[in-house]
Amino acid sequence: MGNMLKQRLIKPGRDFNYSEGQKVLANSAVKADHVVRIMGSDGPFSKVVTAGGLTDASYEGRLLVAKHDIPAGGYGVCVPWKLVTTIDTSGDTIGDPVFLKSGSIPAGVTNLTTTAPTTGPIIIVGRVLTAATVANGGAIMVQASAPESREFGGDTNAAGVVSGRSVEQLRVILGANTTEKLFTLDYSIIVTDVHAISAGASSSASVNVKNGSDPICVAFTFGAIKDVTRAVEIDPTKTTVTAGANLSLQKSGDNGTAGDVIVVSFIRA
Repeated sequence: MGNMLKQRLIKPGRDFNYSEGQKVLANSAVKADHVVRIMGSDGPFSKVVTAGGLTDASYEGRLLVAKHDIPAGGYGVCVPWKLVTTIDTSGDTIGDPVFLKSGSIPAGVTNLTTTAPTTGPIIIVGRVLTAATVANGGAIMVQASAPESREFGGDTNAAGVVSGRSVEQLRVILGANTTEKLFTLDYSIIVTDVHAISAGASSSASVNVKNGSDPICVAFTFGAIKDVTRAVEIDPTKTTVTAGANLSLQKSGDNGTAGDVIVVSFIRA
């Protein structure tokens, strides 16, 4: 017992903490500073692959950061967090979120990005700490094992792998006039529902929600004061609003009231 290492003699981590490292087996080649996911086991070792792919399952499970390159079939160390200084952040701002890339990721290419994915999961795994080139000290803190956000989106069917689908909403407070409100989102969405909340005697005013110029739902009217009305017919072929396209909300008619609200519910595509 007298030879036990005292806590005060353990040096704290700086850019990573070796004492929190996990020895893993690489199922396929892994590059240093890439985020990996545990996808299986071999004896006492967890097997890892680079996180990211074409399905939600490619991003699920425990995430870690590779401390160094690990060849396919080789053993190496991954850590839950790491200060990454191998990515150019000169075009970013301190505090910008760092995302896992979505879709197909070529071998050897980092799966970290400061550009929000336009399709697939939206997973925030870190923040920009120094906005600069690699040579000038650009740095991000990657908290792979404890992402700030894990939003999965898209459609599933009976034969597919079911992942969580967080419903988000866009709530727009309107004036008394019929001015069109245009929104251009940074990511693709699938509209699932539309509601209207009347602030006054707006029963003759209509709600129009469009994907560009295409109606997502059949126009429907506001109710009496404080009533909530809902779209009764939505065109499923128009509900996917792609990144960069316009989502249009408009109140038409002459009986609108300032403070009327349109609520659009959606999941990420």
